[in-house]
Amino acid sequence: MYIYPDDLKAAPTLWLWRLRDLTAGGLLAVFGVVTLTQFGTPLFAAIAALYLFLTVRIEDACILDFIRKAGVYFIGRPQLYRWASPFQLEVTTNEDCRKKKEKKHPLPDAGGADHRA
Repeated sequence: MYIYPDDLKAAPTLWLWRLRDLTAGGLLAVFGVVTLTQFGTPLFAAIAALYLFLTVRIEDACILDFIRKAGVYFIGRPQLYRWASPFQLEVTTNEDCRKKKEKKHPLPDAGGADHRA
């Protein structure tokens, strides 16, 4: 009897990890054990444990994905902050601001008429 996932295009998983994450974590763990036994440093074993902890998937979400998205949002992409009155409900984009700046206003004495009364 075969058990298929609901979505056949989904990434293959084993226990709480995707196979790619489990493979990378396993290789890091093996490398960590080798460096621990040969050199006495637990650095790579700690990195493997941290990586496997950050890639645990629960309901198709993991902490490492959140950290990546937060890094892209706060560091990778420039943000546009616009301070406005709380009563101003109109949302403008950069293109709207550029169009307003490009629009030329007529001079008060245009056309020879004196607008001062």
